[in-house]
Amino acid sequence: MTRKAPRPSATLSFTVQRRSHCGKLFITVTTRNEKPFEVFIRFGKAGGCSSAMADGVARLVSYGLRSGLDPCDAVKALSGIACHHGPKTCLNEVSVAIKLVVRHLETGTDLNQLIVEEDSTGYTPS
Repeated sequence: MTRKAPRPSATLSFTVQRRSHCGKLFITVTTRNEKPFEVFIRFGKAGGCSSAMADGVARLVSYGLRSGLDPCDAVKALSGIACHHGPKTCLNEVSVAIKLVVRHLETGTDLNQLIVEEDSTGYTPS
């Protein structure tokens, strides 16, 4: 990987709402040069250990993206991670959100349409 790119004062972003076993997630993927640049993860409810873990994952993914990590590798690393509740974990939903934003950036397809299509097909690891 290359040295971490400095964060500009402003970036374009997409916030994708996903539902996991832990509740609603709001995953914001910022972009730079038509590629994912950073990830922010917030739960619909505040606080707790889950929020701290999500913040840590977001920081690591963002550091990787800002250092040249291919977004598809981030998707691959996070997708398919299940827990005792099943496959719809927070980490898997973060991978889905990144995948959807990448697909939108590559194809120009409306992000909301991609989300509807993803939700209608159910869980599929990437």
